[in-house]
Parts: sequence; structure tokens; C-alpha cells
Amino acid sequence: MTFKTSLALALALVASQVSGALIKVYAQSSFDKDDPFEFQPNEITAAVGDVLEFHFAGPGAGVLGSNHSVAMGMFGSPCTPAPNGFFSGWHPVNGTSKEADQIFQVTVASTEPWPFYCATGQHCTRGMHGVVNGQGSKTLASYRASIISYKDAVAPLKIGGGELLNNTAANIKSDKLGAAPGTARASVISVIAALGFAVFVM
Repeated sequence: MTFKTSLALALALVASQVSGALIKVYAQSSFDKDDPFEFQPNEITAAVGDVLEFHFAGPGAGVLGSNHSVAMGMFGSPCTPAPNGFFSGWHPVNGTSKEADQIFQVTVASTEPWPFYCATGQHCTRGMHGVVNGQGSKTLASYRASIISYKDAVAPLKIGGGELLNNTAANIKSDKLGAAPGTARASVISVIAALGFAVFVM
């Protein structure tokens, strides 16, 4: 093995250790729950350097269309933004797309527990929140227990703390609505997609 080959292998090893895992998280509204709003997954274990990639799902993926967001929260004050935390802004999904036009990436900087939530209307108080590296008294269960009423979430004042990237064309465009044309479910999805902004956004 030559010196150049050894150096290349060493650099590749270092690069693989420096770059973190990519963890995809989907903001969506499910059909089969009383409170349909959720992040999937909503309990995440992540190392420093891992990247959380938030996708905002819609009718083409077989879930309700809406106008979701993600913001960093804080324990003890549910559905309110953490000082200097991240915020994706709002990402509506049209009536046929699987996902919104953009995704939002956040690099994990600490293994301490921290929550995230959707800042749209009552989405957070009705289930759309999650926790990274939950432990001790700071878990998804404790965060959820601190929400005592359905009320509007508090949105951060500005977008930032992460990177907005263009989504892939395959995710954005779809010729399906998650059900066969003419079925009751397809009709329901079509109506919800048409009226979704009046129902689910602020």
C-alpha cells in the first residue's frame, strides 16, 4: 500500500467519523387518530453532528394536507420557542404533492434533551411535538403532560437555526391522493386538500 493510498483511506475514515447520521422526521396529519397532528418519529436519539431532516408531508403521501412547521421548544413552557432556537417557517403542501417544496435540516449540537414542535395553530397542543435525547424528567411524556389545554402555539419571530433545502421532484409531485379515484377516502382527501388551509392553519 502506497503512502497516498494510506493517506486517502485515513482521510476517508476521519470524514466518516466527522459526518453524522441523517435522521428523517415527518411532520404530518394522520387519518386514524382523534388528534391527527404528529411528528414521526417523535422520540429521537441523536449524537452530536447528526442531522435532523424535517419533511412536511401532504396528500400525495396518504396523509392530510396542511401547513406545518418545526421550531425548537423548551421544557416547562410547552409550544413556545427556545431562545436562539431554530425555526423552519411554514411549509404548505398542495393537493397532490407527497411533501412540501422544501425540507429543513438541523445539525444536533448537544446530547442534552430538547423538544421541538409545530408552531401552526393548535398543532403542537394536539400532538405535534417531539423530543430529542429524552432522559430523566425531560422526556416526551413529561413534555406532553405539561400541555394542559388546546391553545395556539407561539411561533418564533424569525426563520433560522437550520438550513432550508429544495425537496426532490419525486417527493413534491404526485398524481395520486393516497386512494383510488372515486373512493370515499379519495373524495374526503380532495375536499380536505381544497379546504385544508381554512381548517388547519392559523
